[in-house]
Amino acid sequence: MTERTLHYEKEMNLLNEKLKEFLNGVDHLFERTLLAVQSGDEKLIRDIELMDDYFDRLDLDIQTMAFDIIGKFQPLADDLRFVVAMIGLSIDLERIADECVNIAQLSRHVQRGVESFTSWKTLNEMIKIILTMFKQTIEAVEHKDLDLAIKVWKRDDDVDLLHNSGHENLIDLACQESNPKMMRLYLEEAFLIRHLERIADHLTNVCEKLYFISTGKQLKELLKNQER
Repeated sequence: MTERTLHYEKEMNLLNEKLKEFLNGVDHLFERTLLAVQSGDEKLIRDIELMDDYFDRLDLDIQTMAFDIIGKFQPLADDLRFVVAMIGLSIDLERIADECVNIAQLSRHVQRGVESFTSWKTLNEMIKIILTMFKQTIEAVEHKDLDLAIKVWKRDDDVDLLHNSGHENLIDLACQESNPKMMRLYLEEAFLIRHLERIADHLTNVCEKLYFISTGKQLKELLKNQER
């Protein structure tokens, strides 16, 4: 094995490890974000805001490493697919971190316990599903488990259904409300539901890209064809 090959493999492994660090990091961030929603703790909210810079740097690191590998080694076939997909994966993970910051900042203005939310049942179900999606996505990436990636991808439909019904109901309530304070409360919940739905979308994108890395095929198109 040549020195160039050794260097190439080392950089590819580092890129993969950066991805795992990023994915585990946003999983931990999401759990802390849920605590912020439940507690409204200002220090925790501020910590989450400050973490945004860390995830921005991770995103930049991964994209820089990916472009360096392409420029220096000109990978082909499976390796090129992996490196290019890393750029997209990094973008999705950085956007999950952004959504967590949005949720944390929103929780700063929520002056009541989450159990008293009008949409508490919907929010609770969404959170349960997304927590499972996080754990399964991490496992799918770690073990290159495509069946698990497909399972996560399909769970996004459940989140979408909850989002659509919950969000629409809250907007209707806000439109019918004459009390400005209550109107704001309904809109806060609607925004929270929207941010959660976006996190699920980005996890779904991660699983789509994982499938593409391994097969060179688009998961969305494959499953659509199977349903016909």
